[in-house]
Amino acid sequence: MIKTIVLDIGQVLAHFRWQEYLQDCGYDEETIRKIGNATVLGKYWGEQDRGAIREEELIKLCCDLEPEVTEEIRKFFEDITLTVREYPYAEQFIKDLKSNGYKVYLLSNYGDRNFQYAKEHFRFVPCADGGVISYEIKHIKPEPEIYQALLDKYQFNPKEAVFLDDSLANLEGAKAFGFSTIHVTNFNIALEELRNLGIKI
Repeated sequence: MIKTIVLDIGQVLAHFRWQEYLQDCGYDEETIRKIGNATVLGKYWGEQDRGAIREEELIKLCCDLEPEVTEEIRKFFEDITLTVREYPYAEQFIKDLKSNGYKVYLLSNYGDRNFQYAKEHFRFVPCADGGVISYEIKHIKPEPEIYQALLDKYQFNPKEAVFLDDSLANLEGAKAFGFSTIHVTNFNIALEELRNLGIKI
């Protein structure tokens, strides 16, 4: 029986709209491709979420990947909080789960500055019972340490928990600990899958 719901943030509770942001900036497709390859699609992006290196160092590493768009990459980091928007359903979704007796925790890859913004502006964050964010422990999903950190912190049975994430790799990481999992590609489908697990929502 499921007693605990664990939720990713990006693409589950909030929309990571980096491409739309870059389009809003008026960049052409080639510039957007280069910025994306140097940042969110690049080899250093996870280090932002890990929180193990200073942001200025991270920006330099990203700029070195695509030096022709250095100025645009720097602007992207300056405006990084504009790339994520809370989904309209997120707050009520967590409230509904809690009103039906479930514990709800966040488990997300998120950098320090970005999560400070989320705590201030996203209504769903204070509704959760807690969580583990990657920068806090210097580990990112799907590394086993981040799942273990959540279990150690809140002492629940993963075999009585379900984890919702948009990344199949992150779900595989959770399965290794015994979590049930739901791959989130559409909110209404995810709701149906929760109901199929016997969860009241």
